[in-house]
Amino acid sequence: MIFLGKWIANFVVLAIVSLFYHGITYSGVAAMILGALVLSLAQIIIKPILTLLTLPINILTLGLFSLVINGFIIWLMASLVPGIYLKSFGAAIIVWILSSIVGLFVGPLIQ
Repeated sequence: MIFLGKWIANFVVLAIVSLFYHGITYSGVAAMILGALVLSLAQIIIKPILTLLTLPINILTLGLFSLVINGFIIWLMASLVPGIYLKSFGAAIIVWILSSIVGLFVGPLIQ
């Protein structure tokens, strides 16, 4: 049930961010649903592994390297899902920052 809430929250957040920021575009609702699913799975499976592997760099940069990890997760989602397009890796980092801000408001409403 928690995964379903995370999936819905990611869908809503990605939809809102893509409306306001033109660094990410999608071809349809099906692509956004699949993108939210891939993003949720990547956050559950890949992100903890990457965070553990890059812990020394993260400590050295006082946690700022986590922006790169999160941007990589967004970039990975966009490269795996047909129909979702990112302008650049920098756009992926900006999408993550914006989705974190929007997620602060959307997350408590869904869960």
